[in-house]
Amino acid sequence: MEKAEKNMKDRIYQSMLSDILQGIYVPEVPFTEKELTEKYGISKSPIREALIELCNEGVLRSIPRYGYEVLRIKEKEVRDAKATRILLECGALDCYFDKLTTERYEELLETINAPRDETEGLLSHWDRNSRFHIALMESYGNECLTDILKRLMILMKRAYAQYQYNKWQKLGFPGTATNHRELLEAVRNGDKEKAVSILRRDIESFDTSFLS
Repeated sequence: MEKAEKNMKDRIYQSMLSDILQGIYVPEVPFTEKELTEKYGISKSPIREALIELCNEGVLRSIPRYGYEVLRIKEKEVRDAKATRILLECGALDCYFDKLTTERYEELLETINAPRDETEGLLSHWDRNSRFHIALMESYGNECLTDILKRLMILMKRAYAQYQYNKWQKLGFPGTATNHRELLEAVRNGDKEKAVSILRRDIESFDTSFLS
């Protein structure tokens, strides 16, 4: 695939994923490749590549001779993802704690202190939260763990969009920024046990009551 075509595919992928997260495409309402080519005004090739990638990631499924459909996330998948995050992130922090150098601490602090729009929606809030957790995982230099976490964060974001998007504003998020600051303070003080405990608390605060 040529660079220009790959860039176009990546843009379509991000646009499609954003539309899915915002509830524009939902489970049980199929759409076609033709509809997308008309929407974006481009050739089928980059659109097809983006759709294939979303299918490979378990976001969409292909319906032969008909189109594509957003896969419904099962409640167990969300709860399993949350449990996996606890094992993955807390285990990694415990194992790689010594890799969190002063320089890396400052970089993570910048992630928390990045300017924010007071009117940002909860999707943006979730993205900010995700960036911190992914940046923390990237600190360890283990790309495999980072890739797994990225997929889990997308799945959990999709879960909110799928189950209760219209009521999401009522759910809100816990004080993630406070948890993140406390976590970094423990890192700065070299208190691994406290840092792991705070990280666990932060992940456990993800509200799954919307699944009921």
